[in-house]
Amino acid sequence: MRYEFLRKLCEAPGVPGAETPVKEIFLEELKPFVDEIEEDPLGNILLHKKGRGPKILLDAHLDEVAFMVAGLEGAFLRVVPLGGVDPKVFYGQRLIVWGRQRLPAVVVSHPPHIGQEKKDFSVEELYLDLGLGAEKLADLVKVGDLVTFPPYFEETEEAIMAKALDDRVGLFVIAEALAQINPRADLFISATVQEEVGLRGAQGLKIKEPFDAVLALEGTFAADTPGLPAHLKATKAGQGPEIRLSDARFVADRHLALGLAELATKKGILHQVVVKNRGSTNATAFQITQGATRAVAVSVPVRYLHTPVNLAFKKDIEATVELLKAFLEDPQDALAYRWSYPS
Repeated sequence: MRYEFLRKLCEAPGVPGAETPVKEIFLEELKPFVDEIEEDPLGNILLHKKGRGPKILLDAHLDEVAFMVAGLEGAFLRVVPLGGVDPKVFYGQRLIVWGRQRLPAVVVSHPPHIGQEKKDFSVEELYLDLGLGAEKLADLVKVGDLVTFPPYFEETEEAIMAKALDDRVGLFVIAEALAQINPRADLFISATVQEEVGLRGAQGLKIKEPFDAVLALEGTFAADTPGLPAHLKATKAGQGPEIRLSDARFVADRHLALGLAELATKKGILHQVVVKNRGSTNATAFQITQGATRAVAVSVPVRYLHTPVNLAFKKDIEATVELLKAFLEDPQDALAYRWSYPS
């Protein structure tokens, strides 16, 4: 696996509404494998690899959870979150402010020596300190400037630890599969914007003809760490891609989801069929916004989602690539699979 490409994706900034650096890296990698590239006014890109067979769309989103400067108060900044960020993982963190230049910042925190009474803060209540005086800060930073967690990427023998694996790992899985096989399908690939702020890119993407199937490739939350109750541990790291039957806003095409699971079983590919009532993916949007569409979400389990550093196991990433390859090499079996109530 070309994990250096994943490094490039993860280290690039891609704030909702400002995803260009990630988009350029992805396009540069995919150009040799596709025949057509379109970009819409919202910033989504749609790539087409012409071929015979069913019309299939693969989707992954370009953006990451991030922040936007909402105000300057003397020598400090206030920000609002773009996407779901738990204030507990924001407090005291290092950040990058993309002002007139790239500026390091830290979220204000209080040392234990002060003895301040503990309180649950919201992101909007906290301040950013750039180590600048008020006048200099006002010259370099304006309301509306973007803020991200700093670049981070570490590869160990078994795992990847990085910023923004949600959803750079989905982009990576698509690119790896396409580099290794010639799909037996009329294949479309969407790299969509603003997923973290309401699946907006997927809802706005204009499609000329309906698809036979849509697969959203994602990085999903792995809830397998100590301290969580058993009923919340739906998706586990190290057990292969999650094939999702439901989440907070989605019920998958049951036939296609179980057809993919059957394909994985036949091929000996590690996988897990998951039912949950939390989270959502672009599959939610694609299922209905282009007319009724068969949609499913296939996700790499990722620990510590929406934090400065995420963790995914290589075995899960590689199993997801293998499952996508198996589907694209012979999509008919999974598409034709039919579940029925037992007699």
